Amino acid sequence: MQKYIIPNNGKTAQSPEYSSPSIGLKMDPQQPTSKAFQNRINADIAQLLQRFENIMAAATVRAVEDILALTRTMKELWLFGKLDMLGEDERDVRRREQLDKDVEMVKKAIDERLLKFLSQSLSRI
Repeated sequence: MQKYIIPNNGKTAQSPEYSSPSIGLKMDPQQPTSKAFQNRINADIAQLLQRFENIMAAATVRAVEDILALTRTMKELWLFGKLDMLGEDERDVRRREQLDKDVEMVKKAIDERLLKFLSQSLSRI
């Protein structure tokens, strides 16, 4: 059994006059105080929060970099014609073919009109 020495009167915890180990005992100066514990807890919490913020910032930056790389790749594919997200359905094919026919008709009309105009202009000279 451990003995607690009470200062100034020499009584021990085993003596009948002993009432409590906290009365009159000297605290070890090496033991941290409650204020020191609270300061340590506060410092640990602040450090934990700072590390969490750093992790979140790094993760956010990485996600944004990935999105930018993806959009850059999509733009390149779109510009060079390799990005066909929807594909052509039957209606698009018919529309494209009709556009090609219309372009040919306009080209013929312009060529004929131009030739007719040039032939008339040359005949007047």
